[in-house]
Amino acid sequence: MENGSEGTAKETTLRETTSKVNSKAEGNEFVEGHSNCPVTVEANLVLDLQKCVNCWSNRLQHSTKLVGKKSSSREPYKFIYQGIEDTKLLRKEIQDCFTSSANSNDATICFWIKFTLIHVYSSLAKWNEACDQLANADEEHKLCINLIEQLLESEDSLSKDRNPEAELTEIEYGFNRCRYMLIYELTRYAVLCSERDNQMMALDLLKRAEEFYHTKCGKDHLDIANNSWTLLSKLDSLNSEKSADMFLYVLFYLGQAYRITGDKEKAALYLHMVLRKQLENGSISIITWSTDTVKMAMAVLVNVQSFDACKTLLLAATTVLNNASAEEKLADEFKQAWADLGRSWLKLGLEVLEMSCDRLKDLEDQSRKPPKFLDTLKFTSFERLSLELKLEDEEYDTLLLIRSLNFPSLDVDEILKNEMPVRYVRDFDEARAVFLPLQKWFRISKEYYVIDEYAGDYIELVSDYSTSFKYLVFFEFDIQRQIKMQTRRINILEELLKLLSPVAYHDVFHSTLKDLAEIYESVYKLKVEKARERGESLRPKDNKLVKLLVAAIGAHRRNLEIFHFNLNRNRNLTRL
Repeated sequence: MENGSEGTAKETTLRETTSKVNSKAEGNEFVEGHSNCPVTVEANLVLDLQKCVNCWSNRLQHSTKLVGKKSSSREPYKFIYQGIEDTKLLRKEIQDCFTSSANSNDATICFWIKFTLIHVYSSLAKWNEACDQLANADEEHKLCINLIEQLLESEDSLSKDRNPEAELTEIEYGFNRCRYMLIYELTRYAVLCSERDNQMMALDLLKRAEEFYHTKCGKDHLDIANNSWTLLSKLDSLNSEKSADMFLYVLFYLGQAYRITGDKEKAALYLHMVLRKQLENGSISIITWSTDTVKMAMAVLVNVQSFDACKTLLLAATTVLNNASAEEKLADEFKQAWADLGRSWLKLGLEVLEMSCDRLKDLEDQSRKPPKFLDTLKFTSFERLSLELKLEDEEYDTLLLIRSLNFPSLDVDEILKNEMPVRYVRDFDEARAVFLPLQKWFRISKEYYVIDEYAGDYIELVSDYSTSFKYLVFFEFDIQRQIKMQTRRINILEELLKLLSPVAYHDVFHSTLKDLAEIYESVYKLKVEKARERGESLRPKDNKLVKLLVAAIGAHRRNLEIFHFNLNRNRNLTRL
């Protein structure tokens, strides 16, 4: 009798809650379908619950629309605050219903209440983040994750009697969706922790998401029911993220987390896997993908100094952009992506030439130190699955892993024929093989980055191009050709200075004039050496040699004048 009375009391409580929800929905012009939610005493409890969930989801959709409204500059978060307050009331009602049904034997009832509450917690977390209430968002994320884990633990009680050959029910689809929601919430919470400068917790949350995906989830379990009329789909419409892309977010943020915590080797491997998956499933525009790939190529070049890996990434970006349609190539976004690709090829070529020069110098004269990175890497079983490492070694050679980065779905052979080799240069012919493609990409980038619109980018481009001649001269033995290349470099830098204002570009003038003074002195020394090789006497009044020295002194003088250094005053002091 007591059990029966207790069950009746629970049903009455649920029906009372449903009636309250319906009565609140009736006065709301934004809520659709509330007139279809009448509750009768004779109605079946599950049917009442479905109508109840419908009303809850309608109210949550109303809050979502409210939060999306544009607020005034005086009250930028006005509608977000209103949406949060409305949803808090909704949360209280659902929690009351959840409490009254806590001991119910009907797993269906418990599922729908918890599943709706999960979406409420998730929405509140998202909106609190939007209005910078990060402590509140932190708490909502924790509640949401805990509730999802509780719900997933109850899955066995619903599925133990199920016929394996039968089609999935909506609730079973719901449990699949809960797996996605757990990964989604762990990822979002990790991003929030990172923003609050709790990097290690962020990394731990992402590792939890990675482990859960490989042990409990997998790609096949992230699909949901497509019927728009179902309760599941109605609630799911509140989340714009797609299931198929969810694990890519985990991989991406893991890469970022490893980068922030200083594990740059794993960061490169994870971010490469993201790019590879995006390319294979076509989930991103070719321009965005190429831009991201170029950025990663530069990061690999700086952090690991792997020419091969950098070239592989740039070849992939070049191939993808090269295959763009004629219409896509007319877009400004494409032109900028193409120009940025050219700048990256130039940087790679410059790095190859510089490192080759430094490598051939005596140890005491070497100016570059190799970057520090781990010689070997260790991975968990889940990390190996994420990175698709076939061998189950205890340790992996870092450089071999980085150099093995590739895109199996992409054919780069045609592009590879015309691009620069990236091995260390030993003589002028090899240096020239790097320089010519570098020069081609410089001209391509210069077409987009014109000085009138992109002064900073133009200056960097021209400076890098000028520096490439400096390294090319290092491998040239013929003095006359060295003089021609140095003269070409002088012309490039002098032309650059003519286009700039010394007031606006003070630092550029200082560094460029310093370079010019050194180049003029180098040309002077080369001409003196050439004259001596020919056995010619050096006349004190040789006009050509004197002009070079005067030009070098002039460059130094112009540099001092930029700093308003009074040369005449110092000359008078010297005489005294």
